[in-house]
Amino acid sequence: MTSRTRSASRVVFLSVLLLSAAAVAQSFVAAGGTDGPTGTPTPDVSDAVANGSEDAAQPSDGVGVDVEARFQAAMNGTVRGENWSAQRVRRASGDRGLTVVATQGFYVSDQRAELAAFTPNGTLVYHNATYRVYFDVDPVEGERYTVEYVAAKNLEGEQCADFETDECTRNVVARTNLTTGDHEILYAERTPSIGSSRWHDVDRLNETHVVIADIYQDSVRAVDTRDGSVAWRWNASEEYTREQGGQDGDWTHLNDVELLDDGRVMVSPRNMDSVVFLNASDGEYVVDDEWTLGEDDDYDVLYEQHNPDYVPREMGGPSVIVADSENTRIVEYRRVDGEWTRTWYWRDVRLQWPRDADRLPNGNTLIVDTHGNRLVELGPDDEIEWAVGVGMPYDVERIGTGDESEGGMAAHLRDDPDLVPLRWSARENETNETVTDAAHSGVAGDLTPVDRFWLEVKRIAPSLIVNGFLYASPAWVRFTDLAFATFALLTGLIWAGAEFYWSRYSLREVAARGRDALRGATARLDRRDA
Repeated sequence: MTSRTRSASRVVFLSVLLLSAAAVAQSFVAAGGTDGPTGTPTPDVSDAVANGSEDAAQPSDGVGVDVEARFQAAMNGTVRGENWSAQRVRRASGDRGLTVVATQGFYVSDQRAELAAFTPNGTLVYHNATYRVYFDVDPVEGERYTVEYVAAKNLEGEQCADFETDECTRNVVARTNLTTGDHEILYAERTPSIGSSRWHDVDRLNETHVVIADIYQDSVRAVDTRDGSVAWRWNASEEYTREQGGQDGDWTHLNDVELLDDGRVMVSPRNMDSVVFLNASDGEYVVDDEWTLGEDDDYDVLYEQHNPDYVPREMGGPSVIVADSENTRIVEYRRVDGEWTRTWYWRDVRLQWPRDADRLPNGNTLIVDTHGNRLVELGPDDEIEWAVGVGMPYDVERIGTGDESEGGMAAHLRDDPDLVPLRWSARENETNETVTDAAHSGVAGDLTPVDRFWLEVKRIAPSLIVNGFLYASPAWVRFTDLAFATFALLTGLIWAGAEFYWSRYSLREVAARGRDALRGATARLDRRDA
């Protein structure tokens, strides 16, 4: 190879490294040069942050509302996140309504988790950062602005002595009024260790009992919140073997439980890549195998999903809307002739590790994009109508629309707002046959060549590894930053290999020189010791 070719190659390598570094730096600068997931608010928004006004400016297109700065201000005590009157909340929320989000926080930057409620323009109504992590949040039936949520706090030392561990977790089920700030802990329980012993979801059974998806015990159980007694329990070991799922300590990762109106219990064992339905039988609950959606390691259907929501027959189902996390999509499956058929999915270029999706009564879909650091609301045409930048969100609810996807229509009804929900009838099979996957699935908007490139990169990238890095990265890091960093690393290795190849040394010569140097050093030590 000529010296001119080598010089040209070096210019190419250096250009790739500089461009990759510039792309990552641009993400950092866009995040305001901090660990926050959103940029610095514009002046009119900053003024609203300072005074907590519900008149804060909203972008004209309804997309890109900045609430993260308000969360940070609330943590610093500059915004009062409670004691709003119900009338003021209704006036500020408008037609879209109040949104409440539970976030998980960032571990590298130590950014705190939060439970927060805000208006459509991002004005903060309620903020709570008491716990280390927040997971499920549900509206309380019959209460306009009261929610129940699941959270966890890390404990250590003597507080964990009875577990014989240095660290443990206190899981709580709590209730709070978003307008008055009134707060009550309904039930609490400690579990050993930190990471895989935190509860992710609890559903209310009645006034005295809640049903817990217990990750640590790999079980679903109904608990009396007054004394902790267990009314019934389903153990995952009754359905699965240890050859399925994850490793000991995080075997099933039961991350969701939902009590259905027909008496069944829908459960999400994430590590089994499936959603199962439990039927009561002689006082016990057993899996209805004919209704199981997905299968362990069958990633075409589900891949380590979160927060499935059930759409009943009277709303066009039976359907299940799932945040198909490792497949980086929101997906809906419907029962057609006794089988699950995919009837809709959605993704865009930014979507990364979604973990919740609620179908609203108006046909919109409210989505949690965890590693995209945002909440997204899709219209019936699957275009983004509203988006909010939020760091590491886990669960979202729209107050006033019911719990999760309650009242939401199945996908095949969303594109016709005048079409009333279907009723269970002999004509259902005929209707089902008209459902096609292609008619209700795709990506958002008109794709540019760059968008198509990034979607293809996402398709071939190992999602578990990518999301693992993003989970442990600072808040501003996104998928594209990891891709550019990986590209730069590979380029650096190739450049180093090329320089070595162009040099006068061979691997054999380098090994021989190293061996001779080691022998010389050993001989000198022997002589000194002698």
